[in-house]
Amino acid sequence: MTSPQWPGPDQRPQASIDQYAPPRRRGWIFVVIVVVVAVGLVLAVRQLNRDPRPPTAVSSPASASSPASSMPAVPTPGATASSIPFVSSSDGAEGVWTITKVSWSDSGAEISMTIKVTKGTLYGYSFYVMENDSTRIHEAEPQGWPDDISGGSIRSGQTVSGRIFVDMAKVESTVVLAHDNGMSPITALLLPV
Repeated sequence: MTSPQWPGPDQRPQASIDQYAPPRRRGWIFVVIVVVVAVGLVLAVRQLNRDPRPPTAVSSPASASSPASSMPAVPTPGATASSIPFVSSSDGAEGVWTITKVSWSDSGAEISMTIKVTKGTLYGYSFYVMENDSTRIHEAEPQGWPDDISGGSIRSGQTVSGRIFVDMAKVESTVVLAHDNGMSPITALLLPV
C-alpha cells in the first residue's frame, strides 16, 4: 500500500486573487432598476405638472345666482362649452382657456376656442384629444384656416381666438392644452358630444 503523497512545491495549483472574488452579478439587473426609476420619475414629473384644480364650467349670471342650478347645463352647439384658468409650470404663463363651440362631422370635430394670457408668455402650445373610454390620442391637424390656432405662442395681454380640427369619431373625450407637441400637459377640458 502506498501512502498518499502531498503535492510538492512545484505541483501546487497557482492561487489567484480572482478565486476569492464574489461571483459576477448580471448587468441586466442594474439596467432594469435604472429603467424602473426613470419611468417612475417621468410619471411623477407629469403628475406634478398637472393642475390639481378640476375644470370649471362657465355659467351665465342668471344661473350663478340661482341655488337650484348647481350643476352646469349641457352646452348646446354655439354656446359656451367650458372654460378653465391655467398656469403653465414650463414658462410661468397664466390665463384662461375657453372652448366656445364644438361642431361634429363625419370626419371629426371642429373646436372653436379662445386663449387669453394674463401673465407671462405661453410658448409652443399645442392641443390633443384623448378618448375617455379608450384613452386613444388624436392630435390637432392644421387645416390652413386663417383662424387655425392648433399651435403657437401667446404673450401677456393677448387673446387669441380660432379653431382646431381633430380627425376622430364622435365619442366622449377630453381636449388637452399642452406644451412641446403634447409632451407636457397644461390643463384639460371635457369635449361636449
